[in-house]
Amino acid sequence: MDNKSFKVLSLAIALGALGMSTQSAIADEDRFYIAPGVQWMDFDSARQSDDEFGYTVGLGYGLNDNLALELNHANLKMNTLAGMERLRSIRLDAIYKLDNSIGVLSPYFAAGLGHTHFYSNDDTTVNAGAGLTYRFNDRVEWRASARTFYGFDDGTYDFGIDTGLVFHLGEARSRAPAVAPTPAPAPVVDSDGDGVPDSRDDCPGTPRTYAVDDRGCPIMVEEVARIELNVEFEFDRAEVRPQYFDEIRRVADFMQTHEDTVASLQGHTDNIGTEEYNQGLSERRAAAVRQVLIDRFGIAPARVTSTGYGESQPVASNNTAAGRERNRRVETVLTSTVQRPQMRN
Repeated sequence: MDNKSFKVLSLAIALGALGMSTQSAIADEDRFYIAPGVQWMDFDSARQSDDEFGYTVGLGYGLNDNLALELNHANLKMNTLAGMERLRSIRLDAIYKLDNSIGVLSPYFAAGLGHTHFYSNDDTTVNAGAGLTYRFNDRVEWRASARTFYGFDDGTYDFGIDTGLVFHLGEARSRAPAVAPTPAPAPVVDSDGDGVPDSRDDCPGTPRTYAVDDRGCPIMVEEVARIELNVEFEFDRAEVRPQYFDEIRRVADFMQTHEDTVASLQGHTDNIGTEEYNQGLSERRAAAVRQVLIDRFGIAPARVTSTGYGESQPVASNNTAAGRERNRRVETVLTSTVQRPQMRN
């Protein structure tokens, strides 16, 4: 960055940093203005010209109270090594006024694109800078700015300072008087988000997924938990086959979850053999499943009973092999009434 660009950037940063106190801007939206002034230019050494003065005139329009577009024409003489020359330019600038002030002065930023003509040559330029304004009244203000001008075709940096008056045309639109905001109601605190304010929440910390009553406590509903066990045995055998351990484990897990449950195991046989023999076989089968629950899965003995019913309660026909296999079994059904919180819809 060259020295001239650094000057303008430093000025812009200084204006932004100093502009801290709020100032009510006059309403300039939808107003035209004219801006005559003078300009001093420190030309790039490549132009081989002394520092020179000239005049400027601008025509602008307020897009809103802060932003305006301005068409500006400048005419400056140039005392070059080749003799006297005129630099004429036209540019379109955007002027942005800050809503802050530095004492009685208001800062603004400016940037634009333009076209210059000198030495019978043309050049496209871009400019950027910052300045200050002082408002005399609704129609008249003074302004001054410092800018850097960069020429795309020649690759030159020119530094300029301009000052002048701004005459606003037409009447400023009236602004509605400021209305004091309505005080916000006191916030309702609901720390657990259950829809009941903390001031009347008797059950703080309730999960948001639970339905609650008007005191903020979970609404409980009853339901029946149920599990069935069916272990089948080989013919004339009372040993529990390993393939049924997982099913027995699920019953054990149910009993550990529902500590009020008691398992009543019922042993059965097919009709092969005498009733007396089958009665004993059914009792041994029920006792074998009981021991698996106690020894393998840690269920307390007092919570498991076993009873044999022999061949008296078949669930299938004993006239077929498949039916007799289904009848060689130990079964039980466990239920428990539990309460759970009702979930929100």
